[in-house]
Amino acid sequence: GIGIPICLQDHPASTQVDMGVPLLLRMVAEIPRVACIKAEATPSPQKIAALRAGMGAGMGTGTSTGSGSGSRGRQVPVLTGLGAVYGMFDLERGSDGFMTGFAFPEVLLAMTRAAKAGRAEEAWALYTRYLPLIVFEAQPGLAIRKELYRLRGWIAHNRVRHPGATIDAATATQLGALLRRIVGEAEPTRPVVAVR
Repeated sequence: GIGIPICLQDHPASTQVDMGVPLLLRMVAEIPRVACIKAEATPSPQKIAALRAGMGAGMGTGTSTGSGSGSRGRQVPVLTGLGAVYGMFDLERGSDGFMTGFAFPEVLLAMTRAAKAGRAEEAWALYTRYLPLIVFEAQPGLAIRKELYRLRGWIAHNRVRHPGATIDAATATQLGALLRRIVGEAEPTRPVVAVR
């Protein structure tokens, strides 16, 4: 009954609901408001490929294999979540891009554009360069992500609401060292990669 687009989030780790490919395809076919799928069920590359195949494989950035039925003719974007940990693998299997909280969205945009343009080595180079930061940020909780948002000038404070914990001094030190290792002395409030 709502009038806004729906992002169909497939994340059994948080919902405790396992939505198989046939169900997701049926929802795409039968619910016109479904505008995209956020694929966060592991293994995500295989599920993305099956969704792409079930929708006719027309939108993705890579080759798709898999099975599914029910929505051929109607295609919606399939987006990668999970903090971008499986980002390049998902792009190779047909992901259209990212919908995740990684604090360097310009990196994900550059990866997506490179992959869609057939510049796989460029996309892989970005992924491998930033993967340690992606993995470090993807630890449970929001403390690291909020600290990165603060460092980038996007929020004023890194405090996490109860029952979450704000970043501790030792983790902040590790994060600072990791940032220096990956982005050098670049100003964190500015984009760390150019997006072409």
